[in-house]
Amino acid sequence: MKGMVHLGIVSQEISAMEIAESLNEILKSRLLIDTDSWGQDKYNRNFLERNVNMKARHLLRLYFEIEANFGISIPEKDIVSGDFNTISKISTIIHREIKNKTTR
Repeated sequence: MKGMVHLGIVSQEISAMEIAESLNEILKSRLLIDTDSWGQDKYNRNFLERNVNMKARHLLRLYFEIEANFGISIPEKDIVSGDFNTISKISTIIHREIKNKTTR
């Protein structure tokens, strides 16, 4: 099960790209967001862009889905700084938090 996210269990060796793919799947299957319509650069599309059409409730639900699926909390500083706004940026945050959690 190396590198897979399943029932809140995350392998220590998961890559940022695997996290991005998992986030994309969460957006599609649990939040019913059609990320395929965002184009080729969907991992870097700002969630708050008009044509992305994500609402505040989607971001809040995504936050809780991340906590449940990855077993981490997103630090408040990452949300306040505006880094909780693309799949790519959130993947980097999750990857960092997983690494920090395993080294504590």
